[in-house]
Amino acid sequence: MMNTMACNPMIEDYFSQLDSRMADLPPSDRQEFLRELRAHVLDRLEQVAMPSEADCRTVLQALGTPEEIARHYRMERILSRSPWRISPFSILRTISRWTVTGIQGWVVFTVALMGYGISAAFYVTAVLKPFFPNNVGLFVGRDGVNIAFLPNPTGHDILGSYFIPVAVVAGYLLMGGTTFLIRSLIRRFGKLKEKI
Repeated sequence: MMNTMACNPMIEDYFSQLDSRMADLPPSDRQEFLRELRAHVLDRLEQVAMPSEADCRTVLQALGTPEEIARHYRMERILSRSPWRISPFSILRTISRWTVTGIQGWVVFTVALMGYGISAAFYVTAVLKPFFPNNVGLFVGRDGVNIAFLPNPTGHDILGSYFIPVAVVAGYLLMGGTTFLIRSLIRRFGKLKEKI
């Protein structure tokens, strides 16, 4: 059994601050998280024969400040609800909450916006093709490859009426690919990192 008498006041103060930073979370979740984190700290201190205040301070500093831990835990809770949903709207809503916490959230949000935006553009052009058959399609010409020209297209529409199913399939594949990528990024970035 280790002697943590030198560390007890410091540990209690740290966890008291952390508990107050997490007061808005459900009590059962908060208490379970604090219990697990406290056990982790005590396990780490058991590796030292006679832990001193300096040892305790080192372990707690390796965890991060109570503010950092509370913020990471909140984000982990938000992100853990989203990875198995496939709705782009629920994923975008989750990622938009994540965006304010750092660069990782911003990068994932940008990727999601681009992927879903291009997917939506394919769907919109598929709907517009019957109404504007001469202006919407897959045009190849001197300006490169384009899918819509208003008012006058340049180049040749290489798909004609087949553009509609191709655009729908491309939109579907891009939306599914974006969702898969976002879910994997959420799982990768969303975990509370072990700092000690």
